[in-house]
Amino acid sequence: MLTTDPKIIASYSMEIIDSHCHLDDFFYEGKIEEVLSNAEYVSVTKMVAVGTHPKDWEFYAEFVRNRRNIFYTVGLHPLVAEDEKELDQLPIFLEKEIKPVAIGEIGLDYHRLPHEQQAKDETIEFQKLIFGKQLELAKTNGLPVVIHSRQAFDDTFNILINSGIAGSKILFHCYGYGVPEMEKLKSFGAFVSFAGTLTFRKEQVEPLKVANPDKLLIETDCPFLTPEPHRPKRNEPAFIRATARFAAKTLGMSENDFCNLTHKNTEKFFALE
Repeated sequence: MLTTDPKIIASYSMEIIDSHCHLDDFFYEGKIEEVLSNAEYVSVTKMVAVGTHPKDWEFYAEFVRNRRNIFYTVGLHPLVAEDEKELDQLPIFLEKEIKPVAIGEIGLDYHRLPHEQQAKDETIEFQKLIFGKQLELAKTNGLPVVIHSRQAFDDTFNILINSGIAGSKILFHCYGYGVPEMEKLKSFGAFVSFAGTLTFRKEQVEPLKVANPDKLLIETDCPFLTPEPHRPKRNEPAFIRATARFAAKTLGMSENDFCNLTHKNTEKFFALE
């Protein structure tokens, strides 16, 4: 049991969706049933398990088979991509009985680039190549895309603009940029999602305030980015409640209204209805 506080327990009747989580580690450690039970206890009614590599694509495709409240995505993350040939497996999952609800997480990450200029340029070009090919696949199949973008907003945004994919099909997960970038995404019609970092990084508060409420989602990105007051514990879907509570207070909303809003937006973006 996560808490015995009656006021907090009363709020658990408000259904909420974790729009971005990674569950494979919990499974391999034998902790998945405990984690899912914790999530159910606080009314996390649906989860989107996000793929980053062919190994977890296969895992999630089987894992969700008998779990109607868990959905999955497939995408080659910019920091784990090693070979363009890894993308050859992606179309296979689009033909499976239980199909992914999006392509992602995909994008660009310039946080830890090589210092040597040639290697740096080659890494960036490779990331752009992998990103572009996955966007083409998403567009061809009419799937939304979950975007990972760190210290690479301009390149990410320009590639998305040129891809021809509508803003309504794009989700910037774990939003980490400022107000000017949020304004651009807002004009483009893209969705944005905030994770637990919102609760301890003050620079994320203003972007949240100017985000389009109709395009706003919430996530854990677990097992990473644990929100306050649960740090330094490892993150899990149940902890999304802390982020939701903080976001609702920041926006001057009731927690119930905020949960209903993000629940509706998540179902709309991923077509979970």
